[in-house]
Amino acid sequence: MRNPIPHNRFTEHGKYNYLFFDSVTAFNTFVNNETEILSASNRIIWSSVNQYAQKSINSRSDWFGTPTPKTLHELQNHDVFLGMSLVKNIQPKIKDQLYQYLDLLQDAELPKPKLAYNDRGLGVFSFERAAMAMYKSYTVSTSSPIMKTVSQMHIELGNHQIQTSVKSVYAYFKDKQLSYPAIQLYVQAGANVNIKGDQLLYVGLACAELVDFMELRGISVEVNVLLGTSFDNQTVMGVIRIKQFQDPLDKNQLLLMSSDPRYFRYRGFKALVAISNYFDLTIPEGLGRITSAMGNHFVQTINPEGFVFEQSYTMNAAVKEVSKIIKNYKKQITS
Repeated sequence: MRNPIPHNRFTEHGKYNYLFFDSVTAFNTFVNNETEILSASNRIIWSSVNQYAQKSINSRSDWFGTPTPKTLHELQNHDVFLGMSLVKNIQPKIKDQLYQYLDLLQDAELPKPKLAYNDRGLGVFSFERAAMAMYKSYTVSTSSPIMKTVSQMHIELGNHQIQTSVKSVYAYFKDKQLSYPAIQLYVQAGANVNIKGDQLLYVGLACAELVDFMELRGISVEVNVLLGTSFDNQTVMGVIRIKQFQDPLDKNQLLLMSSDPRYFRYRGFKALVAISNYFDLTIPEGLGRITSAMGNHFVQTINPEGFVFEQSYTMNAAVKEVSKIIKNYKKQITS
């Protein structure tokens, strides 16, 4: 996607300049191409980003999370979530905390559909259920001596019909809420300078758990990552689709784009410079900042029906985001 359509909106929160990307591949292609044609002022800013990144590498700081990258080339080509080793430790803990909420929400908010069976042909035929009570059926005709003899021959030859005593062999979801609409999630990526690299891990993990929770209940989910910054009373934003409604979730892509400090603080910064350049703006040397509720304000402007994960830098905060989204979603579909 070399030339995405530029969008502008004026709101009480300032001016929004934003671009939509249908995939991570389209987004990365745009960023790489736009960086090749930066204005002189934005080229200086991008150069300073590289200098600071090199300084952080040399000092072995935790700016990019742990472990510290060894080269700028490593940052430029980083495409696997940095915290996969940490996920093994963090994910069970976040699941435990989440399900303290989800167990309470399950019946009151969004119950998981239960599998039921019928004999009316509605749903999918279940061979396993039918096989529970299969038996061989031999038919003996007594209409005439000849037919009786033929029937006896069939029995001797083992010719028989397979039947089952189970009548309800068609599976369907009982009490499935067909009125549930699909849900669009937006995850605000990144963090301001005062946030340590490893604190970015939680929001992506929490979002992945929410996707599983929703889709187990028959609710299709779309996931988008918001990558943006604010400066001079305006916001530049890229909206990158990570998951379409019908697709499985690529957890690596979600975590990489939303929660990886090594990605956000290099490729993400590169994207902020590129998007600003595309709108003929000069991004300030500090690359602006993520303002309070920036994701919520932006999504309310472009899609009031969407739900937003604001950045959460602790496990408890990420869990509360999940609970809030589920409750607000239920209010939306029942209002």
